[in-house]
Amino acid sequence: MRKTLGRLVVLAVCVLVAGVAVAGGITLRGIGQPSLQTVFSIDTPAANATVFGIVEVRGYVIDARGVSSVTLLVDGSPVHNADINQPRYDVRRRYPRFLGGNFPYDPGFVTSFLASNYAAGPHTVAVRVTYSNSEVEDLGTRTVTVDATTGQAPIGGIDSPRDPSVYGFQDYIAGVFPVVGWVLDANGIRQSVSPLGCNPAVDQTCHVLADIEVTLDGAVVGQAVYPLPRPDVANAHPDIATAFQSGFQLALDSSKFTDGKHTISVRVWNTEGLSTVIGSRDVWFENGYATLAPFGMINWPMNDAHFYSTACYSSSPPSGINEYTPGDHVDWVSGWVIDQNDQANLEGIVSVQLLVNGVQIKDTATDCKPFNLSTSVIVTSNCYGLERPDILYQYPMFGMDGKDSGYFFAVDTNFWLDQGQLHLGLNILTVQARTKDPLRPAVTVDQIPVIVDCPNSIVYPNKTFPTFGDLEQPGPLEPMQGTELLKGWVVEAPWGVYQLNFYVDGVLDGSLTVAPGVTINMPRPDLLLTYPWLPYPYPCYAGFEYDLDTTKYVDGVHQLVIEAVDYGHGHNYWIQRPLVFDNPNRP
Repeated sequence: MRKTLGRLVVLAVCVLVAGVAVAGGITLRGIGQPSLQTVFSIDTPAANATVFGIVEVRGYVIDARGVSSVTLLVDGSPVHNADINQPRYDVRRRYPRFLGGNFPYDPGFVTSFLASNYAAGPHTVAVRVTYSNSEVEDLGTRTVTVDATTGQAPIGGIDSPRDPSVYGFQDYIAGVFPVVGWVLDANGIRQSVSPLGCNPAVDQTCHVLADIEVTLDGAVVGQAVYPLPRPDVANAHPDIATAFQSGFQLALDSSKFTDGKHTISVRVWNTEGLSTVIGSRDVWFENGYATLAPFGMINWPMNDAHFYSTACYSSSPPSGINEYTPGDHVDWVSGWVIDQNDQANLEGIVSVQLLVNGVQIKDTATDCKPFNLSTSVIVTSNCYGLERPDILYQYPMFGMDGKDSGYFFAVDTNFWLDQGQLHLGLNILTVQARTKDPLRPAVTVDQIPVIVDCPNSIVYPNKTFPTFGDLEQPGPLEPMQGTELLKGWVVEAPWGVYQLNFYVDGVLDGSLTVAPGVTINMPRPDLLLTYPWLPYPYPCYAGFEYDLDTTKYVDGVHQLVIEAVDYGHGHNYWIQRPLVFDNPNRP
């Protein structure tokens, strides 16, 4: 009887405690989520910490009302809106039921302030959260002490390889692998330029040499390429002018090291001579025959570019036609390819091949030679081994193999249309490479679609002349924020370009139409030197500039398409490029 009574008393107490817990907003296992409950943390800076330099404020907020913005408060005054919707896999594992519905999938936030903007001594730090229903709440107030006398080494992070402590696993690496991250310093990252005295802002051959060393198991393996665009870092650290260009990358050739476990670290120096290891990652190298194939890309043409034939295909192709017949329009394919192989005696590209619709039409081993593009222009084409100093800069570990990794093919579109290898409409271009290894078949390096057109064709009746050019800025998948400048050039002969239309995800964003003061048909005297076969004098005035307001669109990947309209009312979608819009998350 006594045991039964004791059990009833214990049961009654448990029910009472459970009732109090639910009323207090504590989520119990097996109980539905409360309608209002804020789970938050300011991870850095810690309460009563001494801060100096760039003071990062990181944390997370989870609330059923949804988070509209997080504002940093110093001494009770708003400083910056934090960059929100940051991934926090550790938080998602800790609170697995706070997912879905109104709860944020990525609850993290990050921002910063400069300690030098405040007097030495104690200050309060907090965040002001604005919820999606417009309610406002101040959270996490703590006191920190600003120290103006202590110097700070650079701060930063490694994005690739991934952090095993966050993701729960380490990366397996094969072949050439990108080590990617970002670095910041209030006084700047120590760097020089090459060639000495050049200006990287105006000279594309001028390279920044920053003191950002990548080490493998404690030994330096290379110096990272820097600076690279990082608008996400700029969103989080608006006080630092260099934050937008704070990215770095090094292509690590893992085939030069033994398979198994390794540690990759990044050490950075600032202009004051202070250095720090901004991060380390444990990885696993696992190379094999299949993972060490040639790699590269097609730089020109772009996806869905137009190839042009001066005559439409006949059902009975005439015989005796020679390729590169004077008067034919010649298109080109260019890019680069490098071989990666752990066996030095078999490493190296012996030929690069061009295929159209799966059929080989060019091979650099047999077709590399000069031809007369016109009476005054001789072009050496269908060759591999062209100088590419930009590739050497990105992949310095390959030495001369990277420097001389370029290829160039000239395609007589009329000829291959008559031969039946090309056809009007959509075609597929493929570039493949063969190495010294006699047992390895040709490896596909890149593959893109192109559209073949001819005068007054049934497929494209309003397109009578070719349009070609380049979007030089921004590059593919380049992060963009605010109003960004699009720059490039476009040539269309013999009519000339009258208007450019800019589409984002199929919707017209705006146009440039020839008029006084409009940035179209701008002087570009450099084009004839670079592309001597372009029809004179159109390249001399082929430049354009267009301001694209990315804030009108949601963050993420968007497709930019540029359409050219000539004076003969011919239309041609001549460029398509994916871009990344990344603006601060503000209400």
